Amino acid sequence: MKASGGPREASPNAQMLSHSGFSLTGDGESVNNKTPRNIRVSILFGRALLTEGVPLRHATTTSSSSNPTGPIAAAAHLNSAHSVPDAGGQVSNHQRAKRIWILCVVMVLCWLLSGIASAQQYEVIDSPAAQLTPEQIDGYERAAKTLATTRKKEQLTGEVLKGATIYVEHVVPYQIVRKENLNKMGPMLASLEKSLTNAQRIDNPGKTELLKKIYNGMNKVAIGNHIPAARINAILVLGRLDSRPYDGATGRPPLPLAAVFSPLFNTLAGIYENEEEVDGVRAAALQALHRAAMYGFSSMKDEPKAKLTQLMTDLLDAPAPEGRDPKAHAYLQRSAVDILHYLSTPDDTSLGKQLISISTDEEKPDLIALYSAAQLGDMTKQLNGQVADTDGVLKSWSRRAFETVESELKRLQARDRNTTMTVKQPPNPETFLGVKEEKKKKKDKSRTTGGMMGGGMDMGMGSDMMMEGGMGMGMGMGMMGGMPAAKPQPPEVSLSRRRITHVLQQIMQGAVGSAEAEVPKNPRGLIAAASDEDKKILTSWVDDIRPIAEAINDDQLDDKKKWLESLEEQRVALAKLAGVELSDEDEDGEGIDRMPGGLPGMGDGLPFGPPAGAGLPNEAAADAGLPVGGGLPVN
Repeated sequence: MKASGGPREASPNAQMLSHSGFSLTGDGESVNNKTPRNIRVSILFGRALLTEGVPLRHATTTSSSSNPTGPIAAAAHLNSAHSVPDAGGQVSNHQRAKRIWILCVVMVLCWLLSGIASAQQYEVIDSPAAQLTPEQIDGYERAAKTLATTRKKEQLTGEVLKGATIYVEHVVPYQIVRKENLNKMGPMLASLEKSLTNAQRIDNPGKTELLKKIYNGMNKVAIGNHIPAARINAILVLGRLDSRPYDGATGRPPLPLAAVFSPLFNTLAGIYENEEEVDGVRAAALQALHRAAMYGFSSMKDEPKAKLTQLMTDLLDAPAPEGRDPKAHAYLQRSAVDILHYLSTPDDTSLGKQLISISTDEEKPDLIALYSAAQLGDMTKQLNGQVADTDGVLKSWSRRAFETVESELKRLQARDRNTTMTVKQPPNPETFLGVKEEKKKKKDKSRTTGGMMGGGMDMGMGSDMMMEGGMGMGMGMGMMGGMPAAKPQPPEVSLSRRRITHVLQQIMQGAVGSAEAEVPKNPRGLIAAASDEDKKILTSWVDDIRPIAEAINDDQLDDKKKWLESLEEQRVALAKLAGVELSDEDEDGEGIDRMPGGLPGMGDGLPFGPPAGAGLPNEAAADAGLPVGGGLPVN
């Protein structure tokens, strides 16, 4: 299926809506599909959200009061292809799936805004639902709720079934594809999904009928030439339909309908592989396929498995297409890595070889290279005979860690160069009025006391330190119990530390199957398939990484100057591991320019970070590729 249409001008009052708390829009007009990926601006904006953690609603959206467990809410992901996730893995994958959805939303929004005027229109659904009164619609909605909630089969009369069919298969699709009803899309779809979830949870006699009706209604929206906002929502609803629900009592995962129902799988695969589709729509289909493979890999037949394997292999091998930012392409490739891992067998060595190649390719962005390295930590026999040069792999990974530390040094030094050039404030008028010295001392004393009691710490800084375990009640209790407490960490130090730590965690995971700087009792990753000689190389490398990790996580680095000095030392250590030659001045730390006040600078023309004291956005760590738990300690 190919979306048709032409370019158009975006409405200035366009709003975005989805029931996950964000909103999405289209004005009913299509965009020129001759350049379906002409969305570089949208990708750059999406990257800003993903890397800086800026909440989407702060940019161009309005929040929605709809249920957060609607079709856009991501399912908890498994930690590996063949296991049930624990709580930590669910949180991590929930955040990652949420970021995928945010990227879909941003891509579609800016794709709409980038079009030029055209007479071609997106289609609306011609349905008898247009003639219904609000009272009639309410009646049909009640019939759908009865279908979902009744425990008595005799209550499922012909009238109830007919009313539910009209509402789910006609009223809902008719309304969500119309631009004037965008504000109804979120609540409608959230209510449908909640009804189905409840019906399946209580083993309602009408659950199968409701599942069929939701499929029929959403399928016509997903494959039609409708506004991308409606299609993305419909595709995500389809991806979350389950043939068998999650069993909380036994922990048995759900069985996605797409894994066992060929027409749905073919619809999702067809949307994804159609290069004429909007990237946001294709990304939504990819997420739905990801969920099908994650929970339904053991139930999928050979044909869809082979189809999905080929699609994901092609995605991993393909460069970013014209108009798609390489980092956005790398983000989509992460889903391909997951899907191939879910579908692979323990003896299949092809994926391990491919991941090693990706992780050591200097042209690949860190987003996919480091992710591929970390996924090797789940493998053992799959890596047999695939690591031709263990030392070369470790040097390549070490180089990425070195470049991360170097980029953090440049970023923080450039930021300091920017913030030190402050405008001189005029003198206090009180100095011209002969203020008494006693009064001035009193004022200064009051300010000092207030700062000690809680007025001296920026709120953003405080929240970040509490997230990092450096302040708050934990610190107070530690001091009362005689335990040494971590020193308060400036937010820019905390963020920098977490970024570097996450890089170290990923390469450690790939090397020995653990994010800790230790070789576990049952190692996985490179060391599991290594020869005795290569095991010595890996063990020595881990021993060299350990002091670097400990230095990065030293909680006594309580100001930026100490942190920068420590980063310089770790930069030199990582350069040796990576085989990077540094000049004598670099190794001695004498080749760095110094700003007034003793803070280092790296010259002009470097990008600047956010203003000091801005704090960290709630999702900055997850969206910037930072650790979300486990592994090396983060202070």
